[in-house]
Amino acid sequence: MLESLLVPEERIGVLTREVRDRLERETEVKTRIDGNAVLLDGEGIAMLTARNFVRAIGRGFSPERAWRLLQDEQTLDVIELGQLSDSRQKNVRARVIGSGGRMRGRIELKTGAIISVYHKTISIIGDWEQVQKARKAIEMIIKGSEISTVNRYLERGKVK
Repeated sequence: MLESLLVPEERIGVLTREVRDRLERETEVKTRIDGNAVLLDGEGIAMLTARNFVRAIGRGFSPERAWRLLQDEQTLDVIELGQLSDSRQKNVRARVIGSGGRMRGRIELKTGAIISVYHKTISIIGDWEQVQKARKAIEMIIKGSEISTVNRYLERGKVK
């Protein structure tokens, strides 16, 4: 099955020949770049894995972090911020990252997931439980919860 995925122009260069060669070896999915489109040719779960890897690159993950998607039971979840105003998006991105990257680091440490904040999206890679816990923390931030409340959730796994 042939599929085309658009990758932002400034991210297409991350998919070097070396990265695509490794992706092809590990998934048996053929890749080709045409402008800012990545063409994938494969089947089944390997195709899903390759698609998620390319999407992760397009959402700001480095190949080193995106390789995690090739492990069993790892998934990519993308939270779209497009429905928020530009100023609200900027505020949410800043709060999720935190001063010096501390909030993002705390979410990653407490959930085991990895996070990328890129343009109008916040993306998460991890197993199902990790992704759900990280997503809930990020959704709390989006809804305006105090950082201390988010931190308590991350420590205890629930909010009182």
